[in-house]
Amino acid sequence: MALAVLSAWFGFASAAPVPILTADRLKAGMKAQVLTVFVGERIDTFSAEIVGVMSGGRAEGDQIVARATDPRAIRSGIAQGMSGSPVYVDGKLIGALSGGWSFVREPVFVITPIAEMLAVLDQPEHSSASGTSGPAGLDLGLETHEPRYQYFRWSEESTLSIPAPAAPETSGPGAAFPALGLSRPLALPLAASGLHPGSRAIAAELLAPLGLALTSTGGGSGRASSSAPRAVAGKRSGSAASQVATIEPGAAVAVDILRGDLNLSAIGTLTYRDGDRVLIFGHPLFQAGEVKLPLSRAEITTIIPTDVSSFKLGRPGEPIGTATQDRRAAMAGRLGPVPHLLPITVSLIEASRRRNFHFESIEDRTLLPSMVGIAAFNSLMESGGAGAGQTLRWTLRASGPGRELTMSDVVAGEAPGAEMLNAISGPLRFLAGNPYERLALDSIQVAIEIEPRREQWVLRGVRLATAAVRPGGIAHVACEVESWRGGRRTVMLQVPVPHEVPAGRYSLFVGGAAELMRMEAARLPGRYRPTTLDDAIDRFNHWRSSDALRAVLIARAPEVTRSGIDYPELPTSALALLAPGTEAGDDIRRGDRLLLSETRFALEGVVRGEVMLEFVVDEDAP
Repeated sequence: MALAVLSAWFGFASAAPVPILTADRLKAGMKAQVLTVFVGERIDTFSAEIVGVMSGGRAEGDQIVARATDPRAIRSGIAQGMSGSPVYVDGKLIGALSGGWSFVREPVFVITPIAEMLAVLDQPEHSSASGTSGPAGLDLGLETHEPRYQYFRWSEESTLSIPAPAAPETSGPGAAFPALGLSRPLALPLAASGLHPGSRAIAAELLAPLGLALTSTGGGSGRASSSAPRAVAGKRSGSAASQVATIEPGAAVAVDILRGDLNLSAIGTLTYRDGDRVLIFGHPLFQAGEVKLPLSRAEITTIIPTDVSSFKLGRPGEPIGTATQDRRAAMAGRLGPVPHLLPITVSLIEASRRRNFHFESIEDRTLLPSMVGIAAFNSLMESGGAGAGQTLRWTLRASGPGRELTMSDVVAGEAPGAEMLNAISGPLRFLAGNPYERLALDSIQVAIEIEPRREQWVLRGVRLATAAVRPGGIAHVACEVESWRGGRRTVMLQVPVPHEVPAGRYSLFVGGAAELMRMEAARLPGRYRPTTLDDAIDRFNHWRSSDALRAVLIARAPEVTRSGIDYPELPTSALALLAPGTEAGDDIRRGDRLLLSETRFALEGVVRGEVMLEFVVDEDAP
């Protein structure tokens, strides 16, 4: 039935584009046909009736309101995943099913007029926009802020005084509509294959603010495994070429966000095709403007009817092209070459066993850090999970043209997996959100070493062996530490006193890396306010890991950080030159402490706690 209707109305891809009917020519009571996929890849139809047209402004556009009259659509409800389903009146395309209301008693839905969608095809396309496969950054509608990572931030004020809106309640896939009288675009079901059950809650929490409703695929991924050959960017295989030749309006499609050992794909419907140009969804994915996102066919397992919002269970299929525009009225794309994605490798090491997981992600500055974190956490769960009795040592390597980031640390606690996810994604989110230039990357590698014990240490006490030390001498510091559910032990730290240090009173910090960085950020803020992307990467490359007890000899002395370079222990003349009282700004940061020496004693796990002692340097000390 559906194929006959398709052939009669607009033929196949080689035929002339289907005729359209604009919203101003529609009248209440007109009969309509909607094309969509209920099961598999077969395009079916369901009948509907035009209710009316609501005129809107330039921001929201016009909305055509219709009511499904087909028993099948009445039973299933208007489902997430139907976004983009083309709607016809008298054989003419009027637009795409795109939105609706929650908790309605009838299957009433919103149609985006085809004239507004066709305008998206007129948007200019740049051959290499930003060189990225994803949007430049999503506006989540949340609190306006600059990214920060622990004590690192790009400016003095990292959060603006703009209140965040209350988060809508959720029930089942997708968010419940916050105002019943307002229509809203249908949420896009995010088909997840390879997602471990233990990862679902964290993945859903990260993706919900993006308007993505996490669903299972109802089966396998629908793709070859990550170890099998993939379509090369800019090319397509013979099977993909045949998929392109046969794809028609009403077909299920997917926009891929993450591929490989875990697949995440937003499922919707193709509205319009003119040669190699297509329109999908009838609303935006992220409304990110010009993009380069992988476009694939999709297969629908079934529709799950619910009282809140029904949704399609589906899975992505063969890549068929590139989504190039993400606008209010629709996403537009081109069939054919597929875009390049960023390769991500996660290695899990436990005892003598090593497992590698491979992924490809879009490079959006908001999504990429979350994708890396989800990929790492899911790989960890696939390898046996992370309980409170484990310790995780992680290393993050991110390589780009002329740059390389390498960070390592250790986590242990009640939820080491979630802590590791935040620790890995945090630096990437901070760097990607820098105000200076785009973070261009070629690859990301994450290595996670799993230890079966909870290795945590707490500093309980510190004692100096002598009351004073002479310049050039060694201070012997006895530190009592206690392990998690274990005994106490004493470790000895030897803190060198530089020869040039004058006699006087100083401070001695003893504690973990986190506590040391907190103190340092308060007294030497310039070290935590990078002034360029390269400056931030360099400081992350000198990250202090948490698996050591540290002792630092500290003096009161001025320090200036200018243009990313630290100038400690400045004489008055140099201080006046580098940071004159008549000059101030983000490029100049003043501090009031000098770190004279730093000593570390490696322990088997995370070290917490801190003590600050008074320390005397005396030329007459023994």
